[in-house]
Amino acid sequence: MRKVLGWVFLVILIVAAVAGVPRVMAAKTGPGVGLMAPEFSLSDLNGKKVELKKIVAGHKVTLLNFWATWCPPCRAEIPELAEFYKTYAGRGVELLAVNLQQSPNEVREFAKKNGMAFPVLTDTAGSVGSLYQIYAIPTTFIVDRQGKIRAKIEGSTTGQVLREKIEPLLKAK
Repeated sequence: MRKVLGWVFLVILIVAAVAGVPRVMAAKTGPGVGLMAPEFSLSDLNGKKVELKKIVAGHKVTLLNFWATWCPPCRAEIPELAEFYKTYAGRGVELLAVNLQQSPNEVREFAKKNGMAFPVLTDTAGSVGSLYQIYAIPTTFIVDRQGKIRAKIEGSTTGQVLREKIEPLLKAK
């Protein structure tokens, strides 16, 4: 009887461990493609509160670009993002540049010097970066009009890559 109970206990432990693996793995990778983008609210450089749910409710395809001023790949992609924004801002696309853990004054000065005419949000506490489990910057999420993540780009990107990912989302209703 003890032997049978031992085997039952072992099987239960194995099943519990295997069932827990997907949850542990999901927790390490953060929000992924096909999942709803986690909601957040941050202030822009003018102190205005920006909420992701309101952007999505406005039926905009949204790019969330996580970055920092000290990051060379982030700096390198800024001209591409600025050009992309000029082209797509009037076509139902929003670009939210989420700066990670820097002071608004430092970010404001940098954004002005670098022609960042798109919304720049400050995540001074790093809470949104943690929510999205950002481990490398820049990281860009592309969110469709329903709030689902359609792409995740780790590392710097180009306007061409963004166009290729955005155009099909703009055509979809």
